[in-house]
Amino acid sequence: MLPERDPLDRLRLPIVPIEPRPEFAEGLLRRLSTRESPRARRETPTIRYFVDDLDTAVAFYRDRLGFEEELRPSPVFSMLYRGDLRLLLSVPGAHQGGHALPDGTIPMPGGWNRILIQVSDLDEVIENLRRGGVHFLDDVPRGVGVRQVLLEDPSGNPVELFEPSVGYYERTR
Repeated sequence: MLPERDPLDRLRLPIVPIEPRPEFAEGLLRRLSTRESPRARRETPTIRYFVDDLDTAVAFYRDRLGFEEELRPSPVFSMLYRGDLRLLLSVPGAHQGGHALPDGTIPMPGGWNRILIQVSDLDEVIENLRRGGVHFLDDVPRGVGVRQVLLEDPSGNPVELFEPSVGYYERTR
């Protein structure tokens, strides 16, 4: 007779070694060694997008939009940065971090919420992305205080690129 297996084994994610960027690891170790209060850290604007395929989404944001991948602790989650913006990419599902609601509803990519990314030459960026096969929802720049266009990431999440017009105002720190 075979030993009985734990029925939850099928739900467990494999253990994946994490190799964060050296700067991330140093910062984490520094905070742990100095017992820095979480309140002492600066607040980072963060967006979470649900994506269909993590590898494809990470490649899109890294290679097309200039994000840096900070870490990928599992096959269903990645943290990226572009300047002060932190982008969390998650594959929806019933796994931890998949954000399934108590009724079993699982989030889906897409919708109208979006990241806004400022660029210095919108026409050049549009042309480079178009050559790279990026799908635009609206690729004719327009706007009043800014010129803007909408594109989609590989999972259908909208991304807005904008170039400030003369007189554009942004609060300074």
